[in-house]
Amino acid sequence: MSDYTLVLPFDTDDPEFVRGFEVGRLWEKMKLTPEPFEETVHLTNAEMVMRMADAQKRGVAGTELDAMWMMVSFGAAEDAG
Repeated sequence: MSDYTLVLPFDTDDPEFVRGFEVGRLWEKMKLTPEPFEETVHLTNAEMVMRMADAQKRGVAGTELDAMWMMVSFGAAEDAG
C-alpha cells in the first residue's frame, strides 16, 4: 500500500496509540454513517473491527490487501431502515 503517507506524525511511535486512534475514528464514522461503506484499516485491528460491527449491528467482511492493511466493508446500520 505504497499510496499511504504520513499527513501528520503522532508525537509517539507506540503502535497501540495508532491502533486506538484508528478504531476511535472508525467508531465515530460508523455512528454517523448509516449506509454501507468501506474503509482501509490495519490488520492488527481486525478483532476490534468485528467487535465494533457486532456492537453496532452491522454486517462486516474484510479482505487482506497486504501484510499490513485490509479493506473492510460494513453493511448498513440495522436501524437505518
